[in-house]
Amino acid sequence: MRSVLAAHVGVAPGELVFGREEKGRPFLRHPGAPDFNLSDTHGGTLVALCRQGRVGVDLERLDRAPPVDRLSRRWFSTQEADALQLMDPESARQAFLRLWTAKEASCKATGTGIFRYTPRWRFDVQADTPVLLELPADAGDAARWLFFRLSPSREHTAVLALRDAAPPRLTGYLLAG
Repeated sequence: MRSVLAAHVGVAPGELVFGREEKGRPFLRHPGAPDFNLSDTHGGTLVALCRQGRVGVDLERLDRAPPVDRLSRRWFSTQEADALQLMDPESARQAFLRLWTAKEASCKATGTGIFRYTPRWRFDVQADTPVLLELPADAGDAARWLFFRLSPSREHTAVLALRDAAPPRLTGYLLAG
């Protein structure tokens, strides 16, 4: 992570100075430093950088099999959880992963963390690329947000959430580990 960030700041990795926002989200204390976010799961790591605005990213394995009904009732809006319950199990599992990556990337971009925030981000359950339907008031106007579904490998899915950023030039690497 330090090597990736250092290349964009113009200092040696050991010279990077990090700060923390109120809820713990890290940032670089260097003039002109990009906003950044990291997601890590079995088999890969994804780093997102944004020169303008805020960025959040979440990476998940496509073969993950969460307890959809239980987790969606806890972490999703009532509308989303109800829609998932009406689906066959495999469709619900896939939709859950799509929703989870969109919600977690959004929370990471705002720096709120996921506790009590994921239900406030509501997305179209059927859409592959995130389609925002509702967001927390403190996340700003929906027009300030862009979302992208990424397929960094055959085994992974990811969402890139951007606030106040221009459409990105997507380049990147999945770091196997």
